[in-house]
Amino acid sequence: MEKVVEVKGLTKKYGRFEALKGIDINLYKGEIFGFLGPNGAGKTTTVEILEGLRKPGEGEIVFFGEKIHGSIPAHVKEKIGVVLQETRFLDHLKVKEILELFSSFFKNSKTPEEIIKMVHLDEKAESYVDNLSGGQRQRVAIATALINDPEIIFLDEPTVGLDPQSRESVWGLIEALKKNGKTVFLTTHYMEEAQRLCDRISIIDNGKIIVSDTSQNLVKNYGGKSEIDFKCDRIPSQTIIDDLKSFINLVDDHFRIETDDITKTLEELVEWSKRYNLSITNISLVEPTLEDVFLTLTGRGLRD
Repeated sequence: MEKVVEVKGLTKKYGRFEALKGIDINLYKGEIFGFLGPNGAGKTTTVEILEGLRKPGEGEIVFFGEKIHGSIPAHVKEKIGVVLQETRFLDHLKVKEILELFSSFFKNSKTPEEIIKMVHLDEKAESYVDNLSGGQRQRVAIATALINDPEIIFLDEPTVGLDPQSRESVWGLIEALKKNGKTVFLTTHYMEEAQRLCDRISIIDNGKIIVSDTSQNLVKNYGGKSEIDFKCDRIPSQTIIDDLKSFINLVDDHFRIETDDITKTLEELVEWSKRYNLSITNISLVEPTLEDVFLTLTGRGLRD
């Protein structure tokens, strides 16, 4: 895949405090890259450096094959779109007027009409921003980041505070960006969001990237075991329990099996129940998630 951003050994200090301790990041064309970490881990510093909002310390940053020295030059910023965690607009401006204003900041840009259609705000083009819902305002924010037709879009927690319908709408926009060949750098506190959208994920903690991989591989390698809970029509004897290859725990009024292979274990469970004429009911499966991975690797939740 074509590499569009390469970061090597990036550091940043605030006085004696090391916010970044030599991190490496690669971004590829047409991917959604997730950047996760606890508060204070170095996420914001990293993103602001790559957005050109903060000067880097030591290390190397390359955009589109061009090594960056100091601040990101204007011609590179022309290829970057940014959605901040919180974006405020002048309430007395209409949606179309805001996009006309933002388009004037760039040498080349799409028309406001094109972007309005892209973010599904056709019916709100002549509406004032203060009359929009939270989800609609966030789509306006994304629209301003797309007006220059960027190759890379940085999205900093784009769905915070949105209701499920609005969040789903924003997810659809992000997926559409990928289909159009755009590269998306996504930071989020929502694990289901990262697991659904991201092709690759890096987790940063204490200024260091501790792991980078696909969400599937992260869950497989660090998420822990899956659980199968079930009930039987009667309590089997210990001899019968011991005949099941998988180890069974009795939890309250049901049984629990921990396994690395749900399919194989379920097959064994069915054969075992038939062998001893046991009726199994209330089967539920609990598989590890990206949240489990995060807790395993950092030892604390994202919202600490």
